Amino acid sequence: MTIEITNFSDPALDVYARPTEAQLMNRFDPSNAMFIAESPKVIHRALDGGYVPVSMLMERKDIDGSAAGIIARCPEIPVYTADENLLCNLTGYHLTRGVLCAM
Repeated sequence: MTIEITNFSDPALDVYARPTEAQLMNRFDPSNAMFIAESPKVIHRALDGGYVPVSMLMERKDIDGSAAGIIARCPEIPVYTADENLLCNLTGYHLTRGVLCAM
């Protein structure tokens, strides 16, 4: 399911832009900790290793490009997308590998 980003205050995007590393790590319940995988190659490796994807964030061009195989493997998770300039405003940096996956 592809979701166009129009509102940066959407809580679904918090994991990509707002928490610190300490907030992503859950020391009291490590089974509920999260991390962000960056790049299709790393995401595929994490999926092969049994990690569970929560959502993805990417530029529109990556939906049919470098992320197409990941989306096919994980059709049930939300894919948040926008153009490059809008995503840079959300994350605070250029998405160097173009695809992020919260796991």
